[in-house]
Amino acid sequence: MPSYYDENSKNWYCIFYFTDWTGTRKQKKKRGFARKKDAQEWERDFLARQSVNPGMKFASMAELYLQDKQEHTKQITYQTKKNRIEKWILPYFQDQQVDKITAANIRAWQGEIKNTHGANGKPLSPGYLQNIVTELSGIFNFAVRFYGLAVNPCVVAGNTVGKKQKSLSFWTKADFDKFIDTFQASDERYTAFMLLYYTGMRIGELQALTLADLDFKKGMIHINKTYHIIAGKPVITPPKTAKSTRDIFIPKFLIDCLKGYIGRLYKPQQEARLFDLSRSAYASALKQHTEQAGLKQIRVHDLRHSHASLLIELGFSALLVSERLGHESVSTTLNIYSHLFPSRQSEVVDKLERLYNEGK
Repeated sequence: MPSYYDENSKNWYCIFYFTDWTGTRKQKKKRGFARKKDAQEWERDFLARQSVNPGMKFASMAELYLQDKQEHTKQITYQTKKNRIEKWILPYFQDQQVDKITAANIRAWQGEIKNTHGANGKPLSPGYLQNIVTELSGIFNFAVRFYGLAVNPCVVAGNTVGKKQKSLSFWTKADFDKFIDTFQASDERYTAFMLLYYTGMRIGELQALTLADLDFKKGMIHINKTYHIIAGKPVITPPKTAKSTRDIFIPKFLIDCLKGYIGRLYKPQQEARLFDLSRSAYASALKQHTEQAGLKQIRVHDLRHSHASLLIELGFSALLVSERLGHESVSTTLNIYSHLFPSRQSEVVDKLERLYNEGK
């Protein structure tokens, strides 16, 4: 594995041939190494990636994993994964050889991140820690599936950082009425929060809404896109899942609310976003006005849970709740809200009793 010294640049470089995934033989040249050893290591790692070899550096495997995710997942999902890997995983494992990382190494890493504090100065939550561990396990699963790694060491190590606590925060209609009464009806945020509570749409779906998405004649809102900030830039993407593209029917009072809001806008364009405040602005307003109303604090996303709770209280089925929220399946709805559906076991017993007696 020869490397060469460039007298002009005073740096080392490597040049070699390899066969890519299509079977084509190609030449690769890489310059700018301070040491001969660095050039040789780079060539060795590059060839390991091309030859489906789990002996490459972890940083290279993570790069391949992220390339795959960039091709096959939504941009926001890719960016989230990239941020977690770069911040919490690569600093520990980047220079280690993938097939040399053991379950003991994983457990030692888990011990360190459990004692790490986030940007707010507080320990990382069990839910967030679980997300990081899942991300690391995903990289090793990728190596097992596509690069011949014998076993995922995360599976052997287990999860010592804790798990997400399944809790659901929501407001009743009485709670929401107290909250919304702290706004002037002419306030943009009044209309935004009315929509979030009475439709269950996601905040990104609200931020992406345009005039073209509103059909007042049919009394519906077309949800067909969502708004994100990715790498500091605003991005409009398709909704979270295929089922998230949906039509939400709305009552007359919400139509009137929207018409009043639009009437106060200056020459609104069909394709311009109607609600252009940032997520942090909505979160800040929610916190401030919740305090004014004397209510328990919830997140903006919890207004979506509040809508689901309202529908369940009104007696609607899990299927209808699922369709309105744009869940991928009814099982998703039941996984989140099953405990809110009233038990009808006694009703079943009564009907079986009557059926039996009628037969006799």
